[in-house]
Amino acid sequence: MTFVFFHVGPDLDMPTRMVASLLAHNPKAEVVQVTDHDTPTVPGVTWTAPTDGDRQFLMQWRTQAFADLGLSDPAMYLDTDMIVHKPIHPADLLGDAHIAVCRRSFNREAYFNPNQRGQDYSEYTGKTLDQVYPYLGCCTITASCAAWDEMATRYANLPDKFKVWYGDQEVLREYVDSLPSHWVEYLSESDYACLPEFAAKYPRHAITHYKGVRKKLLNGHALA
Repeated sequence: MTFVFFHVGPDLDMPTRMVASLLAHNPKAEVVQVTDHDTPTVPGVTWTAPTDGDRQFLMQWRTQAFADLGLSDPAMYLDTDMIVHKPIHPADLLGDAHIAVCRRSFNREAYFNPNQRGQDYSEYTGKTLDQVYPYLGCCTITASCAAWDEMATRYANLPDKFKVWYGDQEVLREYVDSLPSHWVEYLSESDYACLPEFAAKYPRHAITHYKGVRKKLLNGHALA
C-alpha cells in the first residue's frame, strides 16, 4: 500500500495530521513525501523525494513531481488537508483501471466563479462546477507514473493562468475524458474527500477533506 503527498514549506501541521491519521488505520503503508530540498521530513513518512520547482506554479510543480517520482505500481495521491478514518487499499480500489479519480458529489449545480486569484476564467462563465471540474485533484489513484507523465505534458501546454490556479483539475479532466471508460474508476467525494459539513450524512466515509476555510476545523479531535 503506497500513499504519496506533496508538501513544501516549514509548517508541518497539516501533513503531520494527515500522515498520523493514515498510519493509524494503515500501519503497514508506505508513505512518500514529495517535497523540495529544504522542507523538513514529516513524521511517519517512509521516504522523501526532493524536487525542484517554482512556488508560483505550485500545482504544476506537484503534477510534474508526481510524474518524476516514477512509481511503477498503484499508489494513492492525497492532499495534506485530509484526515483518514479507515483502512484503504489503493490497488483494490483501482482494480484493472489506469486511474481512479475523485468524482464531485457536493455543490455540483453551483456556478463556477470565473474570477479567482486575480485570474480571468471567463470562458467558464455560466457553467456549473460539475460542468467545469467534475473531478477533484485531492485524492487520485494511478496504476503507475504514466498517468502523471501525460498530465504533466498537458500542463506544460496550458496558458499561464492555469499554472497559477485550477490547472491540476484542468489536466485531470482532459486526461480522464480522453481515456476509454474501462480505464477509469471513480471514487465518490462523499466517501473519499467528504467535506466536514456533510460528514453526519455520510458517517461511513473513509476520508474527510478540510479544504479552504475548513482548515480551521482541522484539530487534534479530527484524528479520532
